[in-house]
Amino acid sequence: MLAYVVAVFGLGAVVWHWVRGKSWDDSFSFALTVTVSAVVGQWIAAVIRRRAGRGDG
Repeated sequence: MLAYVVAVFGLGAVVWHWVRGKSWDDSFSFALTVTVSAVVGQWIAAVIRRRAGRGDG
């Protein structure tokens, strides 16, 4: 999980800085937003899968 978070954060910051030409402050803010969204999305998906019964979908 830690490797996933570091990879998403690092890639997001570098891409936002180099491709978009934004400052490092903006890049870190963007990367934090993307990382939190990705992690929370995975947690929500896990909860939904856990709660789904055998006959669901």
